[in-house]
Amino acid sequence: MAHTRSRAGTGILTAAALLAVTGCGGSAISDTGSDGDGPLKVGLIVPLTGPVSSTGKALRNAFELGVEKVNEDGGVNGANVEFVVVDDGGDPATSTQLARRLVQREKVSMLFGTITGDTAEAVTKVADDAKVPFGTAILGDTGQCHPYAWGFGESTRQLLTPTIPALLEKYGKRVAVVGSDYNFPHYYLRVAKEQVKRAGGSVVGEEFSPIGQTDWQPVIKRLKAAKPDVLLAMVVGSDAVSFSQQAKQFGLLSPQLGYDGAPLDSDYYPALNALVNGRTHTVRWTDRLDDPDSRAFVADYRKAYKFKGPMPEVAGNAYFGIQFFLGAAEKAESADGEAINTEIGRLTFDSPLGENTRFSAANHILQADMFQATIKPGGAYEVSRELGRVADTTPMPGCS
Repeated sequence: MAHTRSRAGTGILTAAALLAVTGCGGSAISDTGSDGDGPLKVGLIVPLTGPVSSTGKALRNAFELGVEKVNEDGGVNGANVEFVVVDDGGDPATSTQLARRLVQREKVSMLFGTITGDTAEAVTKVADDAKVPFGTAILGDTGQCHPYAWGFGESTRQLLTPTIPALLEKYGKRVAVVGSDYNFPHYYLRVAKEQVKRAGGSVVGEEFSPIGQTDWQPVIKRLKAAKPDVLLAMVVGSDAVSFSQQAKQFGLLSPQLGYDGAPLDSDYYPALNALVNGRTHTVRWTDRLDDPDSRAFVADYRKAYKFKGPMPEVAGNAYFGIQFFLGAAEKAESADGEAINTEIGRLTFDSPLGENTRFSAANHILQADMFQATIKPGGAYEVSRELGRVADTTPMPGCS
């Protein structure tokens, strides 16, 4: 079945359709994933509806191309890889139910996807129970490591270690943090406090709001009162747009204020272009990366999905991340989840994310390269500084 462009065995199930046959949720897993025989099957859980659906769709698109690339090159252990896509709508309870269903009924050997940290945490618990590996493609570590969870997005420390000293040097030492109210932004604040203190600054304001917030004026008023020089924002989904637009409207966001975080992700550029042009942003991957494999992926993505804007970073992480996972499955010579998980921890992998990328055994964080991108008019996230390998081997409970 080598060198075929067909997607044999793939399928897309909506949450509603899948839950209709699940009939229950929350029960213990009594029937785990693949027994190791037959073709490898992957379960992809993403929000295709709801506030973070645009990012979820980018992840799904790149994942599909990544699997297709592996199948073109011969598949895994001589067979095409199959996958099933489900929509969790960004809801953790739904994520749990779908993950259980994928393991129990679809007999997947690995899980991939999710966007927000709370949905990732929900799937992680299922993956640990079922002993199948679970890969994420977006930043969002929460300070806890799990035996079967692996992240291809940059860790908070990999993101902030080069970012904060540069911002404080350019704009000043007073830092405020605003975030969506779930586990990852709270962990982001904790690490930011460490990094700001180390750089000689202080955190003068911190605000968290539920996802779906529409009126940001009270939050912005409190942030303005703190008089920050730098604002770090980990507000996600459509909230990243509404917060940034209102921050400009009510006088918080100005050229004199240092600004970095999720709203500067390329996902939001079409809505925030005038507010982010000229700013710098720390990334793991950008569609402007000067690498032949990255350029080929970008061309395939734009052609397949008729996409013209700046490509979300999560797309690159998902495309090369699923190839890493499937490379480990090839090494395992089995579709057994435990065997694949062992090989994921051992594998080194070359891709545009870096040479010899690998996971740290202490925290399951990918040791990979980082870049500083300058946002140009039109949405070009041009690499303005190669930061090289930004290590994060900080031990985390659960794996160390």
